[in-house]
Amino acid sequence: MRKRLVLIIALSFALMAVIATVGCANTGIIENAAGVQRLEDEPQKTVVIWHTYSDEETRLFEQEVIPEFEREYPGIHIESVRQSSNEEYQAALIARASAGKPPDVIRLDYSWVPRFADRGLLYPLNRFSDFEDVAMQLRDHMLETNRYGGSFYGLPLNINTKAAIYNRTLLEEAGFDAPPSSMREVVDAARKHRYIIGMAELNLWSSLPYFFGLGGRLADEHFTRTEGYFNSDESVQAIETLVSLYRDGVINPHLLTGNGDLWTGVHSGRKLFMIDEGPWYYSILLNTKILKVDLLKATQAAPFPSGGVYGSIIGGESLVLTKGSRYKEEAWTFIRWMMRKETQSVMFKAGLIPTNMEAFQEYEIGRTDNVYIDAFMKGVEDAFYRPPLPQWNEIERIYEGAMEDIFVGGRNIRETLDEASSKIDALLANK
Repeated sequence: MRKRLVLIIALSFALMAVIATVGCANTGIIENAAGVQRLEDEPQKTVVIWHTYSDEETRLFEQEVIPEFEREYPGIHIESVRQSSNEEYQAALIARASAGKPPDVIRLDYSWVPRFADRGLLYPLNRFSDFEDVAMQLRDHMLETNRYGGSFYGLPLNINTKAAIYNRTLLEEAGFDAPPSSMREVVDAARKHRYIIGMAELNLWSSLPYFFGLGGRLADEHFTRTEGYFNSDESVQAIETLVSLYRDGVINPHLLTGNGDLWTGVHSGRKLFMIDEGPWYYSILLNTKILKVDLLKATQAAPFPSGGVYGSIIGGESLVLTKGSRYKEEAWTFIRWMMRKETQSVMFKAGLIPTNMEAFQEYEIGRTDNVYIDAFMKGVEDAFYRPPLPQWNEIERIYEGAMEDIFVGGRNIRETLDEASSKIDALLANK
């Protein structure tokens, strides 16, 4: 037994000596190590992108844009994952990015970028050496919405705004040769002819253009305070007008319930004078086989009728790179590709307005088949940009809560706006 124990110990020392010798020689146990594939030597790297494209947008993205990119960069595979844009989507993205899980690239509502950056979930794109070359091609104001704390955490992929979409028959019956240029004209025509104005909901995205159109104000130019703006006499009067119009049945009677089909009503009804929507109204319906009307003859789009500083509200998405991505260089290559004039021109076919200024200006000299897009392109010029604030979601909720208190709860308008302004300014003071 003792001899066996000695033998085992001797063999162990011999094995340790062999291992030490191999280690000192800086070689592997596998003789032909160069011929063995390592993790970092993957022949093709997969970049995962999550997005909220519509059906037609997804078709163009997956059948035209991605294949062309992969032909240009065969070592990079793009995995496209379509999602629904809502609060749950934002929460899921935050959870996955916090855990360092895919996606690598996100097509993100530009107003969400500061919140993700503030949480340390995004990689600053200006760290890439050719960032400036890419950024200088893009719309300045939209680019600035991606700046946070001195760095750029996204690049603007597309821009949109909501236009006024009129029932063409009712427009002509009301005596208009061209769409109204002010919200007051819209209101007067609707009251006179017993038409309906299709404001869809009370949330900020849906109601702010009407609030602005009637002279309401939200904040100072740089969005540093709302005191004296959101609770100003002009704002109180604007909301008093909206409440009066709703009670008189001029504003969408389904405003508080969310019922009713505004999309169909404005092209096929006899009461709905105007709604406001983005270019997707046309890009979706014109690609729907069951549509029974000639949409472009039944409706007329025009920039949202202004009565104040702003027309409508700017929407749009940016591409961001998650901090935990394994393939940052490959992801940046794809983001850079999406900013090209040629790529954005492809997506423009679905009504996504380019942020690449060369592609945008090419439209302006008449090279587009999207006859409806003119109203949206013009509307971009005087629309309201949501400020790059991490607290923007909370600000929207305060705004919507105030509108619900007024329209549903019947609260005093001035008191409600004073209270809401105070809450928003407290958030801004702690930004």
